[in-house]
Amino acid sequence: MQESPASTPEKIVVEGRLSGFEPDELFTYWVEPLKLVQWWPAMAETHPEVGGTYSFSWPEMDWHVRGKYTVVEPGKRLGFTWKWDHDPSDALPKDVLVHFEPHLDGGTIMTIEHEKYLPEEQDDRQGAVEGWLHFGMKLAGLKESSA
Repeated sequence: MQESPASTPEKIVVEGRLSGFEPDELFTYWVEPLKLVQWWPAMAETHPEVGGTYSFSWPEMDWHVRGKYTVVEPGKRLGFTWKWDHDPSDALPKDVLVHFEPHLDGGTIMTIEHEKYLPEEQDDRQGAVEGWLHFGMKLAGLKESSA
């Protein structure tokens, strides 16, 4: 996983090849709670349909992120809004879009776009970049053959 040159101050783009996953399987690791908790939140509740909700939490840190699904195309794309419970009440949710593309040599190219960062949110943006890189590598590590 790495940050893409397509990133801007308003939009994070991270991408990587997960050679141990086909797109349909990788998609399930983003929407099925028992698979999500293997690599990302400690607790997950999902209703993966357009307009459905999700809630992820890390109780040991008292962190909770919630949102609604905006795009659900199994094995292709997953979109959702993103707002931490500790964000200011007037803060607008961010948008996340994850792309799953088959790689010619097997596996999947996964691209995560996370956007609508304001100029005053650049510290939060950098934390999100680090988080996506960390958790993306953790997801890749679930398969021994991942690169």
